[in-house]
Amino acid sequence: MNWLTNVTALVIIAPVLIFTLTFMVTQYMTKRTPKAIKRSADVTTFFLILAVHFFMIVLFDQSFLLYILLFLFLVGIVFVAMYAKSQGDINFRKVIRGYWRICFFAFAILYLLLFVIGLAKSIVLVF
Repeated sequence: MNWLTNVTALVIIAPVLIFTLTFMVTQYMTKRTPKAIKRSADVTTFFLILAVHFFMIVLFDQSFLLYILLFLFLVGIVFVAMYAKSQGDINFRKVIRGYWRICFFAFAILYLLLFVIGLAKSIVLVF
């Protein structure tokens, strides 16, 4: 294994480790589980996006970074438009927080889906 493989593996597993560590520290400090989950999601989102990018490179042998960035941009536009339509006035703090959490859920689902695809691909390669 070369260093690039090791870095790729670390980036792919990082969201799980970071979420767990952030949750445990926040839970210990605040004693409030909902706050710990929200803070962990906020911290982990960037690492999930990065991990999905690396996962796609490993599984499909090509980068989908442009599509990931386009997806992020479109989700942002749709979220801001929906927020503006429902609230009338845009509170940027709430919009950014809501957008970031939507990105967390979307990329967490993508992360799990890519994990299952990778597992299935590995099983097929063995047999």
